[in-house]
Amino acid sequence: MRFSITRLAIVAAAVTAVAASPVAEEGATIAKRETSYGNPDLVTDQGNRFKLNFGSTGGHPNACPGHYICYIPRNGNQHGDVSLGNPDDMVDEGNRWRLNYGSTSGHPNACDGHYICYIYK
Repeated sequence: MRFSITRLAIVAAAVTAVAASPVAEEGATIAKRETSYGNPDLVTDQGNRFKLNFGSTGGHPNACPGHYICYIPRNGNQHGDVSLGNPDDMVDEGNRWRLNYGSTSGHPNACDGHYICYIYK
């Protein structure tokens, strides 16, 4: 009887450890793949970087806490400012940026006629 209880305890511990591992790894992968930059008042494409204006020092915790303006470097040559407007949500998906404008009117410099605009890195 004593052997069975010990064996049962070992099996239960192993099952618990295996069940816990994939959840932690999956969560880390998702968090690393998608980083939300929230709802900036204005996103400007400057070629070699995005300029995000949050309109307040509260900004967004994943952007630049304590600053109105946040710069996100990207590949490309520097050029004049191209306004991408005020997306409801700007998310870093790893290989591209996803901008959600909340309506099909979107923004003429982003993706006219679409709710979602993808900008590839």
